Amino acid sequence: MTEKYFEKFPIIQYSNNYVRNITERAVVLNAVYSSPVLYYAYDIGEGERPDNIGDRYYNDEYMGWILHLTNKIVDPYYDWYMDQATFQDFIVKKYGSYVNSVTKIKYYRNNWYSYPDSISVSQFETITQTLKKFYEPIYGDVYQSTTPLGYKRKPIDWKRSTNNVVSYNVDGSDYITDEIVNVYRNSALIGSGQVCGKSTSFLTIHHTSGIVTEDVGINTMSVVGKESNVSKNYTTATLFVSNIPVEELNYWDPVYLYDYENEINERNKTIQVLKSEYSNKLAKELKTLLR
Repeated sequence: MTEKYFEKFPIIQYSNNYVRNITERAVVLNAVYSSPVLYYAYDIGEGERPDNIGDRYYNDEYMGWILHLTNKIVDPYYDWYMDQATFQDFIVKKYGSYVNSVTKIKYYRNNWYSYPDSISVSQFETITQTLKKFYEPIYGDVYQSTTPLGYKRKPIDWKRSTNNVVSYNVDGSDYITDEIVNVYRNSALIGSGQVCGKSTSFLTIHHTSGIVTEDVGINTMSVVGKESNVSKNYTTATLFVSNIPVEELNYWDPVYLYDYENEINERNKTIQVLKSEYSNKLAKELKTLLR
């Protein structure tokens, strides 16, 4: 007999009709989620759907709902691993274009993964105290040696929501939130950032690069939106936040929107599959729970 998910939900009266109460929710206890004896890891294949796995492992295509429940999947479309075609469509739909997704920044991350080589003890001693936090010692015999042989980057995914936040005294209401804006000195491009705040009296940007805090002086300073095409001159630039000091710039990489979404999608590829001998029990307990 097929085990359809919503058939286990109670019947209620709604607008003079008898319907399934799909607002009910069921969860699997955390202790059950983390039990290694109940699951095995599985990598979803290209274009593979929950009903395919349900049919193959539980001999019932309708039992794909078990994968949603045991993997805490809320959105059955976008929380499930997307093949490349579906992922590209998702990117364009969410961010307007592929170009937006690869040019706009989500946050900054400690780039330890880009520097696999170690540095010597003498090299470590030459860097500032501020930068030493990015390194950890390498020991020969961890049980006997107390003298480092060298140092390597700490494999920690430290994050910063942004590097700088800068505000300009212009009418920012015509710019588009999160669009990239370029900063010009006369006609020369000197910096850029993304819009994070605007009003009729100011424009605020973050995720900056280049020179973005230069006041007018004898020059004409302007901020130009790449999507809105709005161009306005400013007289003062105010640095509100500086999360990444200049000396640390080489230790952080921007994570672009595409990379951010792609990492989520790749994590979704590996799921926990409930062993088949427990599937019928889960179905019965779910039905009892929702009565």
